[in-house]
Amino acid sequence: MAQAKEASLRLQIVTDRSEGLSYAALSRRYGVNYHTVRTLCLRYEAQGESALRPNYSKCGRRAEAGHEKSFRLVRLLKHLHPSWGVPYIITRVKECYPALPLQSVRHYQRRLGLATGKVPQPTLPKVPPQSRPRQPHDEWEVDAKERIEFDGGKQKACFLNITDAKTNAQLKAEVFPPRQD
Repeated sequence: MAQAKEASLRLQIVTDRSEGLSYAALSRRYGVNYHTVRTLCLRYEAQGESALRPNYSKCGRRAEAGHEKSFRLVRLLKHLHPSWGVPYIITRVKECYPALPLQSVRHYQRRLGLATGKVPQPTLPKVPPQSRPRQPHDEWEVDAKERIEFDGGKQKACFLNITDAKTNAQLKAEVFPPRQD
């Protein structure tokens, strides 16, 4: 991303240009892009001293005419319906006012958070993934289902499944009648 050049550097470049140095020579001497030197010198010739001051008027996002109006509408609906989420509010606004320019859902969430003085939620540290076994038969998973009814409740059975955690292969499945206590 381009960065503004210091005022002293700008002044030195236009001073040296008035002595007859070329744009390419100035670019090499000061380590500044050729087009930056050329633009700065041409602007100085056209506007004078005011061209040496940085111009930040074109920085940042462009705001459309209806963006502030749409934010006020979203804020009002959020105030009237505190249980509604911003995505739902945006959907309702789009249905009622299709010509109104809207920004992203996250944009409204941020602005509403700032307007109400909420503190942003801290990001939680990432939990490392569970260690998985490296080879088959390093770890087995055993799962039991007890007293499963069959035949309309006339018969009951228990299942015991043994599975290899690495390959997800079923190693053993036993079916047996439940013990009578």
